[in-house]
Amino acid sequence: MMSKQCELSKEEKIKFICSLLQQAPPGEFRNVFEDLRILVRDDHLMRYEAAQVCANHTRNNFTAVNIKGENALVTRYNDLGGNRFFDPQIKLSFRFDHLSKRADKILLYCGVRTDNSELWRETLNIILESYMKKHFLSGDCRVYRKTLRSNPFFVVCIEGHQYNDVWNSLWKSVWTIAFTPPTSQVVGKIDLQIHYFKKANLHWTASKDVKDCIYLISRVQFAMEFEKLVEAEENKLQTGLVESLQILSDDIWRALRRQLPVTRTVISWDKLLTS
Repeated sequence: MMSKQCELSKEEKIKFICSLLQQAPPGEFRNVFEDLRILVRDDHLMRYEAAQVCANHTRNNFTAVNIKGENALVTRYNDLGGNRFFDPQIKLSFRFDHLSKRADKILLYCGVRTDNSELWRETLNIILESYMKKHFLSGDCRVYRKTLRSNPFFVVCIEGHQYNDVWNSLWKSVWTIAFTPPTSQVVGKIDLQIHYFKKANLHWTASKDVKDCIYLISRVQFAMEFEKLVEAEENKLQTGLVESLQILSDDIWRALRRQLPVTRTVISWDKLLTS
């Protein structure tokens, strides 16, 4: 039992809670939150002081949500404030609970202007949805139209995830496209997080920055060129990761003080003890 002399102050608790929540792997925020709630034993502190960390975690990981049978994402690019978000593709807005990951109070969203740049955005979104079906078992994408000094640009958010009882992973990328015909600069970043927790605790991250330029001749041509760019860059990252992991694995096996079996498989100690 912790003595009063060792008990943390409120400020120390908040710092401790936020630090651990910020490190929560994708798909595991609720688990970390509930474990901390048991340790801290202060529901008010957990609910209110950690609320912003929870919201940031949700937006940063491009959390997927189902809205009336349609997929949508929760990001900082479609944040309306007050825990409300909008989806430009299905023309709906919704309130989102960052802890329970539930959406409610769904309303028709009238903030999307039907003009030329919106047609380009819709075409790009449709092409990328087909790309997601080809390359991701589970994932979503969204194209958001933004404006800077009256100049429109697009933000593309892509997320693919696998969450189960052995390992969790999140592959996400964000791309900014300046809508400045006849060419457009593309700036992107791809991030990968993997957490393996069966008989071990391995947390692995990787990232890749991208800068390129594409032509803006027609809507379909533009969307297909961007799709090819994303596919090429993601393939490069995946191929490089596979090669790096093989080299890393070989180095780790050789560096161990006691060599493991050449099969490199987990030894079932329970079977050996009972045989």
